[in-house]
Amino acid sequence: MSFTRGDSLVADVFLNVGSLGRLRVYLLPFPALHFSSSKIQAVNPLQISMLESIDSSTRATNLNGRRARRAMMAAITACVLAVHLGGYFVTADTASLRSKLSGLGIDAVFPGDQNYEKFSNSFNRRLSYKPAAIVFPNNTNAVASAVKLGVEEKLPLSPRSGGHSYAAYGLGGTDGTLVIDLQRINSISVDGSTGEAVIGAGIRLGDIAVALNAQGGRALPHGLCPYVGLGGHAAFGGYGFTSRQWGLTLDRIVSHEVVLADGSIVTTSSTAHPDLFWALRGAGGSYGIMTAIRFRTEPAPKEATNFGIRWNMNEEDFAQTLIKFQTFCMSDVPAQLGITVNLRKSKQSGKLLFDFAGAWYGEGSAFAGAVQPFLSQMPAPTATSAKTTDWITGLSSIIGDATLSTANVDLTEEYDTFYAKSLTTPQSTPLSNSSMAAFAKVLANQGLQSSTDWFVQFELYGGKNSAVTAVGADETAFAQRSILFTIQFYARSSNKSPPYPTEGFTLLDNMVDSLVINNPSGWNYGAYANYVDERLSPSQWPNQYYKDHYERLTQIKGVYDPQNVFSNPQGITT
Repeated sequence: MSFTRGDSLVADVFLNVGSLGRLRVYLLPFPALHFSSSKIQAVNPLQISMLESIDSSTRATNLNGRRARRAMMAAITACVLAVHLGGYFVTADTASLRSKLSGLGIDAVFPGDQNYEKFSNSFNRRLSYKPAAIVFPNNTNAVASAVKLGVEEKLPLSPRSGGHSYAAYGLGGTDGTLVIDLQRINSISVDGSTGEAVIGAGIRLGDIAVALNAQGGRALPHGLCPYVGLGGHAAFGGYGFTSRQWGLTLDRIVSHEVVLADGSIVTTSSTAHPDLFWALRGAGGSYGIMTAIRFRTEPAPKEATNFGIRWNMNEEDFAQTLIKFQTFCMSDVPAQLGITVNLRKSKQSGKLLFDFAGAWYGEGSAFAGAVQPFLSQMPAPTATSAKTTDWITGLSSIIGDATLSTANVDLTEEYDTFYAKSLTTPQSTPLSNSSMAAFAKVLANQGLQSSTDWFVQFELYGGKNSAVTAVGADETAFAQRSILFTIQFYARSSNKSPPYPTEGFTLLDNMVDSLVINNPSGWNYGAYANYVDERLSPSQWPNQYYKDHYERLTQIKGVYDPQNVFSNPQGITT
């Protein structure tokens, strides 16, 4: 017997099978189910381990005879119904969960619903997970109710703000998660007397910039992509071109409103649940669901000068330019200067593109003097641009003059098929010249030959005047304060659609390895959790993301979520 359909078949089936009691059958995703040979996983309170697809002459493990045949026929019937219903079987438990959520006034989508695919698609199309359900609470109390219900149903829970996780951890990073989507919790209000803003965790960065500017000309340090959600961004860092003068997004947090694993609602601050307040600023996804965050805002800059200066280079010149750039970044660079270097293939055959770009938030007339120490060492560029505007126009200009508001934007157009890695480099032991030469060689050879569309970004976090590095190493859970660069390595499929080419993994691995291997043994590099890399092993990611804070983070997890209700493959556990 064989059942097929265009998409994967997913069912979570509860069956009453005579004296066996209640049998739970999971039909995991398969493009086709062949009951003459495939195996169906089954679990029940008696720990029945497996049913084999059988005809009347085949026996089932831990079952036999007539009871086995009854169980198997019921399972096959469930499969037929699942295929008939488009690949999803609506069980009594699913119906019960739907009914309970409806009774709580919480909207939700389930497998088989019209909008399920829309809301369960991942920003990174390389990865695909099937949540048990996605719920859309309107406020903190509704989030608390959803958490209590999820715990009651023994479902793992995952908060989702903007859904931009590189590893789809907003979907839980696995099948069967109850996703608590915060997009409706998106209010923002500014206290004109203090300059503090209370912001819903489901709002996106572009909308934050517009709303803060409209409410008294205020601003926060945050990333440049307007579609990223606040919750995850502020939980693990939050870097933008104003970070060297204002810090990371999480450095501006005064307090959180948080729903804990037992459904209780608490406020964290330096004096209320200070251990949780510490953990949520750097490792936030593992302890609860932040629904509202209070920030200290800043007056928006009066002027913003966006700049981009470009060169096309061969391998040798490219390596030497990286060396000059690092030396410049370790000099007396003003805090008002935000810099990123973007590296990619050039349109000129055999050449690499070196883009020196960023924003200057001082007087426009002082911009040239701020970048002159680097430019004076460089040949004439291929292209140069520098434009001084107001703050909001400047943010829009950075993203190609696109609108910052996300209200009428089809966010699915931003979806991509990619893999990314990151590397944080210590200021005390900067990148060696030999490592930059080895890195240039990988880009000039393997990089230029790759079919992927790749880029590398060197983001300047440190330097002598940086607010990021001025924060004490242990003041927040963000452990990597004494860094010069965060480097992002990113490679997408050529058409932004699946399948993802395996050469992309090898290319980025080799880029990172060229830098790590050619620096001194014991070099204290790390990785940035907002550029999460699901291929880092359990022996790698705790140290690379959290350094010596990891042990304390596990202890706090034991206090606030000992049952690991909030989980993903790289979440903090006890």
